[in-house]
Amino acid sequence: MDRLYSFFNLVKNEYIKIYKKTSTRIMLVIFLAVCICFAPLMKLINHFAIQAFGGDFDEISYVQETLEDAKNDLDKKEDDPLKEERAALIEVVDPESEWQFQGYISAMASNDKQKIQRMTMLCKLDDWRGFCQYMTDNAISQGDQWAYSYRLEHEIAFTEEFEKQNRVIDQVAMAMNGMAETGLGSSGLSASDQIAIGKYQLENGIYDNTSTKGGSLLNIDPTVKMDFWAVYLKTPFVVTLIGVIMVVVAGSIVAGEFSQGTIKFLLINPVSRGKILMAKYVTVMSLGLLLIIALMLINIPMIGIFFGFDGFTAPYLYVKDGEVLSHSSFIYLFKSYMLASCEIIVTTTLSFMISSMLRSTALAIVAGFLTRSIGPSVVQIMAMLKMDWGRYLIFANTDLLSISNGESVFQQHTVTFALGVVAAHLIVFLLTAWDGFTRRSV
Repeated sequence: MDRLYSFFNLVKNEYIKIYKKTSTRIMLVIFLAVCICFAPLMKLINHFAIQAFGGDFDEISYVQETLEDAKNDLDKKEDDPLKEERAALIEVVDPESEWQFQGYISAMASNDKQKIQRMTMLCKLDDWRGFCQYMTDNAISQGDQWAYSYRLEHEIAFTEEFEKQNRVIDQVAMAMNGMAETGLGSSGLSASDQIAIGKYQLENGIYDNTSTKGGSLLNIDPTVKMDFWAVYLKTPFVVTLIGVIMVVVAGSIVAGEFSQGTIKFLLINPVSRGKILMAKYVTVMSLGLLLIIALMLINIPMIGIFFGFDGFTAPYLYVKDGEVLSHSSFIYLFKSYMLASCEIIVTTTLSFMISSMLRSTALAIVAGFLTRSIGPSVVQIMAMLKMDWGRYLIFANTDLLSISNGESVFQQHTVTFALGVVAAHLIVFLLTAWDGFTRRSV
C-alpha cells in the first residue's frame, strides 16, 4: 500500500509540473475551445451544406409545381389518347399525400389507361391500402414489392403516426434494390446487414439506430438536418488534437528534466529510476484518457443545445455471425475513441522513448510528428506495390478503426493481429526508454 501511495504521489507531482508550464495551459485552452466550438461549427457546416444544395426542401410546394407543370404540358398536347384520363388523375392528386404522388408518377409512366383510371379512383377514395396492393402488383423491383406488401400486411399507413416505420421500410427497400444491383448497401453497411438490421428494427419496434450514422468528419448529407448522434459520432476525429498534446507532453516530460537541471532533485529521492520513469509514462497516458473523457462529456450538452436530444437513447445495432445484436451507442462511441487512440498511443510512446534516450525535447516531439505523418504513407505505398510483409510494420496496424471496419489496405487484416504487432512494438519502445533512463549518468 505504501508503494502504491508513493507511486501515486509521483504521478501527482508530474501533473503539477505539467500544469505549471505555460505551453501546457495554452494547449488545454485550445483543446477546451475546440470541444466547446465543435457542435456550433458542425451546425454551421450542416446549414451551409443545405443552403448550397438548395435550401430546405419543401416537398408540398415541389409536388404542387410538378402537378401544375404536368397540367400545362397536357393542355398543349392535342394528340394524346389518354389526355382525359391523365387530366382527371392530376385533378384528384392531393399534394400533401406522399403515396398519392407516388401513385401518380407510377400510373403516368405506365401509359396504361386502366392503371391511370385505377389510380384516379384510389386517390378519390384516399385508399392507401388499395394503393399498396396496386404498387405490389406493379412493382418493378424486389425492394419496392417487399415494402408495399409489408405496409399492407402490417397496416402501416403513410401518415405522420407511422413516419419512423416508413423511414425504416424505405431503407430496407433501398438496401434490397442495392443488393440486387451491386451487392452494396449504404451508410457504410453491407446491403445484407442493412436489410437484417432494418427488419430487426421493425420486428422489435426500434426505429432509431446509430449504426447508419457517423462517417468521416466532412461526410455530411446536404439534404438532411443532422441530429444528436450524427454529430456525436464524429467527435472521435477530435482525438487527433489530443494526440498533439500527448506527443508534446511525452517529448518533454523526461528530456525537460535534464535540460532544466531538475533531474538531480528528482533522483535524490529514495525512489528507483524505473519507478520514476513509469510514473511519467502513466502520467502521459492518463492525461490522454482524461482528455478523451472530457471531450465526450463536454460535447453531450453542447450537441444537445444545437441539435437537440432526439434519439439520445437509440441503440447501436450491428450484425455478427448472421445475428443482429444491440448495445449502447455510448459504449460503441467509447470503443471508437479507443480504436482511434491506438495511433496516438504509439506515437506518444515513441516520443517518450526518444525523450528518455536522447534527452532532447525538440527531437522527441519532431520525431513523433514525422513518424505519424510519414508512416501511413509508407504503408500505403507498400500495399500498392503488393509488399505484403508491410503488415508487420507498426504503422500498418495503428488505424484500428479502419481495420475493425474491414478497410485495411492489407487483406485478411484482423484487429487481433494488429493489437499483437502494436503490443510488441510498445514493449520494445518502453524497454528501450527504461534502458536509456536507468543506465545513463546524470
